[in-house]
Amino acid sequence: MSLEVDRLECGYDRAPILHGVSLRVGPGELVAVVGSNGAGKTTLVRTIAGLLTVRSGDLRVDGSSFARTSAARRARSGIVMVPEGRRLFPQLTVGENIEMGRRAARGRTGGEDPVAALLDAFPILTERWDQQANLLSGGEQQMVALTRAVAARPRYLLLDEPSLGLSPLKTLEVFRLIEMIRERTGAGILLVEQMADQALQAADRAYVLELGRVSMEGPAAEVRASDEVRRAYLGVAG
Repeated sequence: MSLEVDRLECGYDRAPILHGVSLRVGPGELVAVVGSNGAGKTTLVRTIAGLLTVRSGDLRVDGSSFARTSAARRARSGIVMVPEGRRLFPQLTVGENIEMGRRAARGRTGGEDPVAALLDAFPILTERWDQQANLLSGGEQQMVALTRAVAARPRYLLLDEPSLGLSPLKTLEVFRLIEMIRERTGAGILLVEQMADQALQAADRAYVLELGRVSMEGPAAEVRASDEVRRAYLGVAG
């Protein structure tokens, strides 16, 4: 059982961005994708979510291809994306945004409510429950976006730059929430992140994307320790 990207080729209009990218995310696994701006990280998650068309290659869940299914159908099946910039419904309250996630879950119900544990651990969400989303700070909005995604009961969660624009303190809170989501839901998480050090410390496995190609992969600790990654992404001289 896994989410698989197999020799994926895609891009925008006539401009190719990804060139034969392959990766895998297992249930309950946190997999990081790191790389510089323009490497194709956001293109990757947008294609998996169904927002961009697969030109060649395949996307599979548990061995079944979903490369030609709609974005809505993918979301209903449990492939849930938290996009860069959060994309909350700004005029709705925190509670109403999270309820939209519950509606997206459709038939994927039963068992412990994963949202309840997050609200207990991060009481700021309950304190802001009746506030409009556009009145929240960037860090609070990201926490709401993540909680809304959890309310949709994802099987696989795609996170696109969750630390973007956040202070170091809020970034730590968001990463703590991501780890808790993994523990509580058992979802496989694909984390695309510019903050390479935090992502690699949190992840089980990692892929390095360069100019639309996977240049390195392996256990996250090994990738983080490599001289190439330390020089290019962690600011450590070789």
